[in-house]
Amino acid sequence: MDRTTKRHLKDIEKHVPYDEMKSRKQAGKLRRALRGKEKGEVRESRITEDNWEELLDKHGPSRKRPSIETMLAHLQETQSQEVETDDADWDEAGIVMSVSSGRCRVFFEGQEVDCLVPPELAVRQRSSLAVGDRVRVTDDDGVWRLASVLPRHSVLARPDPLHAHLQRLIAANIDVVIHVVSVKAPPLRPRLIDRYLIAIQRGGAQPVICVNKLDLLSPADRAHELDRLAPYRDLGVPVIACSSKTGEGLEELRAVAEGKMAALVGHSGVGKSSILNALDASLQLATNTLHKKRGTGRHTTTASTLFDFGSGTYLIDTPGIREFGLWDLDRESLRDYFPEFAEHAELCRFTNCTHVHEPDCEVQDRVEDETLDRGRYETYVRLWEDLR
Repeated sequence: MDRTTKRHLKDIEKHVPYDEMKSRKQAGKLRRALRGKEKGEVRESRITEDNWEELLDKHGPSRKRPSIETMLAHLQETQSQEVETDDADWDEAGIVMSVSSGRCRVFFEGQEVDCLVPPELAVRQRSSLAVGDRVRVTDDDGVWRLASVLPRHSVLARPDPLHAHLQRLIAANIDVVIHVVSVKAPPLRPRLIDRYLIAIQRGGAQPVICVNKLDLLSPADRAHELDRLAPYRDLGVPVIACSSKTGEGLEELRAVAEGKMAALVGHSGVGKSSILNALDASLQLATNTLHKKRGTGRHTTTASTLFDFGSGTYLIDTPGIREFGLWDLDRESLRDYFPEFAEHAELCRFTNCTHVHEPDCEVQDRVEDETLDRGRYETYVRLWEDLR
């Protein structure tokens, strides 16, 4: 293989989803192990002898090695069978409450246990461990160990800040994601709301917007800030007016989260931990003031942590962020997360209109006459340009 071809393949690999790359690497290992078996070598394998014979039988008397694609398909087939088995034990599993290096805290059978996480587990599960994961644990003479992670029904994820091609899981198996926003110190940032909504919907959870610190505004300013969120109410996203100091909106939050797994997310300093303290004073979570010069939030919560509120209700406190990237999103699927464009897009001059630079674009016209929200449209354009 010449250098030009190798360089071209490297460029292609950059755009292959992380999960697929992990699967292909596993398939390659199985293929190499099979090669060793044919030569009479003894190699460690994660597949049973019966499975090896099944694979060899499929390729006839020539015993030709299966291709990577064949091994990948077989690997995915065996993993899908494991998923069906794992689902049956969902109710008996523990729930990951927090994750640290080589360890995790798990809520299991009414108690919190500190578990060791085997290094090979992340490789076998093909992704990192996340707060909210349903897991199997074992007790080995008083030493708790994580045995396996059950399939997730939803995730909240973003690109890893240091390695953009990797996925950083924020929480797993959440039913509701409560995006906490502030109307003052820090101010409301609709573009961050748009990004969170995309990530929440892509991950399979229900979004809720919680507007905190309304007690800091005059009645007129309060009404103005809440009006800015009208486009999200029009999309069917619940908007809860809240104050962790006065208690406004807390009962609505309790109702939204009741019997569910809910995660609180948002910009640094919006008051996520303060809201949790207001919901349950016994938590006594650390809170902090804003940076005096910049007026931005300080990172009080440094890692996601799950709290048991009883009766099947779990709330997850997540670290505050200032920027939120989107994982594995392309231009073609971007428009799916701006459904208000759809009916107008049918009247665009071009059927494949991107609504960014084409002439006779009905979506752009409706932005100009204020039928469509300009802020939402500007978020769309910025994301479209970033997804080159």
